[in-house]
Amino acid sequence: MSGKTVAARMVKLLTAFERVAIAGLMASITVLTLAQVIWRYVLEMPLQWSEEVARYCFVWVTFLGAAALMHARDGHPAIDALYQSVGPRFQKVLRIVRRTIIVVGSLAIAVGGLRMMQLQWQQLSPAVELPIAWIYLSMAIGPLIGIFWVLWCAQHGFLDDAP
Repeated sequence: MSGKTVAARMVKLLTAFERVAIAGLMASITVLTLAQVIWRYVLEMPLQWSEEVARYCFVWVTFLGAAALMHARDGHPAIDALYQSVGPRFQKVLRIVRRTIIVVGSLAIAVGGLRMMQLQWQQLSPAVELPIAWIYLSMAIGPLIGIFWVLWCAQHGFLDDAP
């Protein structure tokens, strides 16, 4: 099996993981929120844990979703007035600058997330007593996946450009 075939399979696997994880988390948020509404207003016995778990799912969706959008050409909003007004050579420079800023910013967030994991490893969430470090892990994993996609797309192009 060639290197390109392995890389293509890994990219497909990562893309599938992103979609399944984000869809599962979004479904969880929906079910948990609906359950909380039913238990609170219909049964008059509010759940103590559902809001907390839904919030943590939302944090994970935010970071995984931001990373997943990195491999789509129009995944994130952009102000491209300057980019559109310059010639092709300067556009190439702007693409490099943009990618560098994204990588550096994402790396800063990932390092901050890892540091917060270290600091909060012993702290437990109030309702479900989950280590808070698992929530901060999303701040590390999401940006690192985003960095992978920025570098992959710089080399191979956006996934939505593929035939």
